[in-house]
Amino acid sequence: MSEIVEKPVTCPKCSQITTLPLVCSVNTEADPEIREKIFDESFFKWNCKKCGFHSRLLHPLLYNDMKNKFMVYYIPNVTRRQTIDEKLEFEFSDMEYITKRIVPTVNAMKEKIVILEQKLDDMAVELTKTAVADVVAKSTSQSVHDGYFTDLSEDENSMTFQFFVGIDHRPYLQTIRLEVYHRSLGIVKKYFSGEKKKGGFLNIDQVWSKAALEKYRSAE
Repeated sequence: MSEIVEKPVTCPKCSQITTLPLVCSVNTEADPEIREKIFDESFFKWNCKKCGFHSRLLHPLLYNDMKNKFMVYYIPNVTRRQTIDEKLEFEFSDMEYITKRIVPTVNAMKEKIVILEQKLDDMAVELTKTAVADVVAKSTSQSVHDGYFTDLSEDENSMTFQFFVGIDHRPYLQTIRLEVYHRSLGIVKKYFSGEKKKGGFLNIDQVWSKAALEKYRSAE
C-alpha cells in the first residue's frame, strides 16, 4: 500500500493554500501503475484548482520494488552520501538483502529504477558511465554534462548511455560493448564489495564513481 501524508501547499501564483494528499511511499506490487506515472512525469504534476496554475510538486518519495529487491529514495536535491531510516530498517528484517539507493533528482530516480530492474550492478554502471563520458568528451571535443543509462541489449552485446554535451546540452547517444561494463563489474567486486554492506541508503552517482576510480587507480 502507498503511504500518504497531508501537506499544505501554497500556490505561487494566487497564494491559495490547499491541503493535498502527497504519496510519499509506494510499493510497486500494490500500486503497479505508479511506475508508469513516474516515467511519464504525471506523478508529480499539480494544478491549482483556484487559478489553474500548474507545475511539478516535487517531494520525497520512497519507491519500493519488492519483486526485484530494491528501494530508491528520492529526496529533492539531497547532498548526503548516505542516509539511514531506522524505521525502515526495523520494519524490514531482510533489509540487508535489499539494494537501497538515495537520489536527488527525478531523472536519477528513473535511471536507478531501470538499472536495478534489469538486475545490473549500479556501481559498475556508474564506473562504466564515467569511462564512456571521457570517450564522448574526446570524440566530440565538447564538455559532457549529465549522463544516463538508457538501454541494455544482450542480443547485441551492447549498453547505451545518453549524455548531454556542449553549451546547449545537446542529447548524445553512445553505445558500447558489454565487455566495458563487465570490466567495471570486476573492479567493483575486487575493490568495493564492502560498500555494498553499508547500512542505509547510499548515493551511488558520478561523484561516487570519480572517487572510486581514483581509489582504484591508486591501488593499481
